[in-house]
Amino acid sequence: MNWMNLWNTLFGTQEICGLDPGFWVALGVVTAIVIIENLVFWGMKPKNR
Repeated sequence: MNWMNLWNTLFGTQEICGLDPGFWVALGVVTAIVIIENLVFWGMKPKNR
């Protein structure tokens, strides 16, 4: 399956705001990873000494 052809069929363009959809997918993945890391670290309790 060619994702670019599917994207072009659905939206009629191969760019979003002048950038390739692969860029936006990668940006979304990195953003999700950062949010998950923040949630994990903010949820940790400090160690008792």
